[in-house]
Amino acid sequence: MPEHDQIQLERPAKAEAVQDITERVYELIGNPISKWAVAATIESLGVRNVDAKTDYGYDSVFDLGNEVYNRIKKKEKEAAGDATEDVDEFKFGGIGRTLKLFAKHYTAGMVFSMPMLSQIIAIIVFEYALWAWFDFNEAQATVVALGTMVSFILTGGFIQTLGRLVSKYKGEGNYYLAAKATIAVMKIGIPFVFIAALAIFGINLILPFYPQQLIILSMIYMVLISLLLLSASVLFATEQRFMILMGIVSGTIFVIFGMDFAGLGIYLSQWLGILTATVIISAYAYIYYKLKIRALRQELFKQSLPEGEVSYYNTYRYFVYGFCYFTFLFMDRLMAWSAGPPPPEYIIWFNTPYELGMDWALISLVITIAMLEYSVHSFSLNLIPAQKKAVISKLKLFNRFFRRFYIKQILLLLVVGGISILITYYGVLSLRIFENEVPEISDFFANPMTFKVFWLASIGYLFLIYGLLNSLFFFTLNRPEMVMYAMIGSLFVNFITGFLCSRIFGLEYAVIGLIAGSLVFSISTGILAKRFFKHLDYFYYSAY
Repeated sequence: MPEHDQIQLERPAKAEAVQDITERVYELIGNPISKWAVAATIESLGVRNVDAKTDYGYDSVFDLGNEVYNRIKKKEKEAAGDATEDVDEFKFGGIGRTLKLFAKHYTAGMVFSMPMLSQIIAIIVFEYALWAWFDFNEAQATVVALGTMVSFILTGGFIQTLGRLVSKYKGEGNYYLAAKATIAVMKIGIPFVFIAALAIFGINLILPFYPQQLIILSMIYMVLISLLLLSASVLFATEQRFMILMGIVSGTIFVIFGMDFAGLGIYLSQWLGILTATVIISAYAYIYYKLKIRALRQELFKQSLPEGEVSYYNTYRYFVYGFCYFTFLFMDRLMAWSAGPPPPEYIIWFNTPYELGMDWALISLVITIAMLEYSVHSFSLNLIPAQKKAVISKLKLFNRFFRRFYIKQILLLLVVGGISILITYYGVLSLRIFENEVPEISDFFANPMTFKVFWLASIGYLFLIYGLLNSLFFFTLNRPEMVMYAMIGSLFVNFITGFLCSRIFGLEYAVIGLIAGSLVFSISTGILAKRFFKHLDYFYYSAY
């Protein structure tokens, strides 16, 4: 072949090679800070001076780096300077699709919240729920509340771990490993609950904070509620949430039957009701996995979970976050109920007006938090198609589109949160027309503390939900460490602020700890979210 023709063939090949290495360098370091950084990156890819000359047509690695640097800077300038370029090309569907998605996933979020709402409705209509009763005295309420709080705190880490593992394997379509992961977590979680109950009983023998009869009753509630929470978390992770509601409703019906017809007494009726709910939910989860595994014939393949050390490394952040999150939710109550005045009869003593205010605000939390279901699903649904359009020259548009998406979710949260607080306040307040006929309603509104706690807790919960919104984005792209450290710091602030305010100003101001902790959580996750969405392309590509 003539030398002239050979040169003509080599030039396109070298130009393509330069373009290829430009893209590789950009993927590694993004917008470079200097030509030296580009040259060093090219060398790290194994390109020598001789390769720069023979493969790329430049005398040295630095000359090649100079060209790559200029090309990247040119693309960065074009992307930054094209302010009129429309990010709408990353939109998928119009307002109709958005409304359908919101209706679908907000409804799904409310289905998740319905078990809690069903208990509120049951206590209002029938005076009974799975672990509540209008006629509990303060001693009984203390027993049940203590058992309930401890159950959530002890199982919180296992619930988050189960959610992570089950959703991961379910997302891969591997129900066999999802079932094995569930069993592995349960083998640790269930014995842990029983050991904790025995440990608390033993500690109370040595340091009698409560009469042993009360602590036994409390630990029975703790164990039963813990088993219910663990079983329900499996169905939640597999998105079989309607069956959680069915289990809870069935258990509540059993409580009503035991009290009104069988004469079993409140304790036995509630214990059997919780067991009924747990059995229904567990049986459904077992059958669900069996049918899925059989249909996909996954039991025919030899599969195993990662080694224990690997599983621990992959999940410990979720466990720590779960423990801290549920401790955070109950911290203000622990501070209020241990403060007085009057001084509590025991180390922690139930305060009815405070709890009524918190439960009232909890309704607004339930209504608002359902919105997060829409936000995280919308985020996930847009990621993959947007990524397919995000060529190297459009990465800034990709990030800009999702920053706008994030701002829209914040505005939506504020609207839904504000409306939910007003609906909750005036909705419950409307019940005052029945206060002459129903003494319990009159008692509900009797103490001004209830109103004060409601408004303060509602503000705290709104900050908390904003932090949870950010957290869901981080969890979606496998960044649990961002959430874990934010929650640890927020829990500490909640404890310190709540302790000081409840001791200095009065027990109802323990809720200031909830506000302070939630504010710290929202600010810290908000700062991280700003960086997260600014460099979403990086976090997306490095997620797995």
